[in-house]
Amino acid sequence: MLDVLLVKIQSMDLEHYHRPKDFGYFNEKTPEIEISVLNGDSLRFKASKVDYLGPNIYYSYNSAFDEKVAVINKDLGVGSGGTVVAIDKYPYNQFEGGVKIEEEQDSNRYRSQRRFSRYEIECQSEKFDYNSVVLLVPGIEPIILSVLNLACSQIQGFCSSFISFEKEAVLSLKSPFGEVIGIALKHHSEGVLNPDSSVLSYTMRFEKVSLPGVILQRLLETGPQ
Repeated sequence: MLDVLLVKIQSMDLEHYHRPKDFGYFNEKTPEIEISVLNGDSLRFKASKVDYLGPNIYYSYNSAFDEKVAVINKDLGVGSGGTVVAIDKYPYNQFEGGVKIEEEQDSNRYRSQRRFSRYEIECQSEKFDYNSVVLLVPGIEPIILSVLNLACSQIQGFCSSFISFEKEAVLSLKSPFGEVIGIALKHHSEGVLNPDSSVLSYTMRFEKVSLPGVILQRLLETGPQ
């Protein structure tokens, strides 16, 4: 039997849903988050924001990188948000014209540059005994992930049972083969009463299941779940 961690993305229309009492909005104080796992032990995450307001850390832009972002935005069908995917897909140390992080004491140097925010969520749990991590997003095939770390363009908040993303958020994740996967949540609003609602958001929840390897393989081959 294989222990599988299901990472479930679900839409949430706040017009018809009451937030849990322990729901908190994300801020820039780098919180540590404990999220429950259905049928399993809770997972601990570290969430942080990196942008020009951070501790003297800046992402450097150039025209080549801007062109890559434009292509990703087009592929994802979004007007913005693909930057978080491009940073992982085109790191400076691997691709000419990629993006690099610089540390600079004098922030005046960067005032004329375009700036953006990148949120990073990393699993910090020392005990992580899962044989596989499977991402389930409405309308697309299940995706095998290498690690439970991701970046996103917009995060809303969190509570003990889920992490909440803004409706326009773009996620950047990685497959076991190192492929960078970009997902625009706005395209996955199945089951929402009003997909255009201004209070629509998405939750990331977790569940542990135990399956024979052959059953897991068949499930992954059946298409969208």
